[in-house]
Amino acid sequence: MSDPYLILGVTEDADDTAIETAYLEGVKRCPPERDAQRFEALRAAYEALRSQRDRLAYALFDTSPPSTTDLLDRAARIGEPRRPNPELFAALLREDT
Repeated sequence: MSDPYLILGVTEDADDTAIETAYLEGVKRCPPERDAQRFEALRAAYEALRSQRDRLAYALFDTSPPSTTDLLDRAARIGEPRRPNPELFAALLREDT
């Protein structure tokens, strides 16, 4: 699974209301009738992060390696052009998972 924080577009210190708001906005942009695959990704991300307890379980027990897309999304800051910071990208590739 891709990083649920990136799918929802929230930071890792987001609270319950921020995550729910991001989920609802995502559903408005991609309803299940229009883009079922994107909706399923949003739903799975929301279910993984919906409460503080779920976020803690995700942080402690998720052992799936980040995908290449996740690495690129982390390296490119939100709202900036999609050019990754070379130093950050190199650090993410060296990161032990």
